[in-house]
Amino acid sequence: MLDVISIGAATEDVFVHVPKENFGSKGCVFLPGTKVEISGMEYSTGGGATNSAVAFARLGLWAGAVCALGRDDAAKNILAQLRSEKVDCSRVAGFPATNTAYSVILTGFGRDRIVLFYRGSTGQLGKMKINWGKLRANWLYITSLHSSPRLLQKIARHARENRIKVAFNPGKKELELGAGGIGRIFGKIGVLLLNSGEAMKLTGSADVHRNLEKLSGLADVVAITQGRHGAHVTDGKSVYSMRPFDVPVADATGAGDAFGSAFSAAIMKGKKIDEALKWGTANASSVVMHLGTKNILLTQPQIKRFIEKYGRKENKVAVQKL
Repeated sequence: MLDVISIGAATEDVFVHVPKENFGSKGCVFLPGTKVEISGMEYSTGGGATNSAVAFARLGLWAGAVCALGRDDAAKNILAQLRSEKVDCSRVAGFPATNTAYSVILTGFGRDRIVLFYRGSTGQLGKMKINWGKLRANWLYITSLHSSPRLLQKIARHARENRIKVAFNPGKKELELGAGGIGRIFGKIGVLLLNSGEAMKLTGSADVHRNLEKLSGLADVVAITQGRHGAHVTDGKSVYSMRPFDVPVADATGAGDAFGSAFSAAIMKGKKIDEALKWGTANASSVVMHLGTKNILLTQPQIKRFIEKYGRKENKVAVQKL
């Protein structure tokens, strides 16, 4: 039985460096009919399922992935990387008539990236014939499914019936269910992971501490990230907060997956919340220093060295009552 199985998207990504002459006051600008010479590009793999599975494997967990691919070169690249990281791929399905999901990530213009996303095979996830008998692990890590609620309901029922703990990083479709809908499907889960915008969609409030309190009924542990303002976590009793490490930012793509997987891995390993918050923050801070969502995901010894190198007094975990 695996330690954790990640469920969600798998994509091939291309990072496109936008030249300075295409910078506008509100982002990057491309005029119709023009030909733009880019300053650089890099290929990588991404998607919530593969990003988190690789992160778990590097942190010493026996990890597997459930995701849908096409039957193309992108699928071969994704599988090759997962296998090289010793991620169990026996639950990955290929759909011959569909291209693997693909993202074009525009970066390099000093602000948050712009992602052009082709859903492709990810949209087939709900059509996969999942062998539920093989979906055995201590934890399920559920990311954006790009599917109807029916798949989420099946996963939740399987987790309940087999006493599998759940960490949940909902995507757009899942957030549309609202807090009440998620609660009806799962009851109470182990770990709920959101950014501040996602939390606001569930509660209607922009107040992070108020949202932690409201959402604590859905999970034993709730984590809300705020980008440059850090991350906040509650166990229903206290709130733990930490600022990000002061590092140069190349691209923010994959930071959420890096935080969520490392934070959850620490919880899965029995670490306390303050330690888990350090793991998640270090992993996310490492990823944003480079292009690509997996290249600089950290191992457990690397997390320790990263904290020693970049940690300052402002990176101490602050604790207050909920």
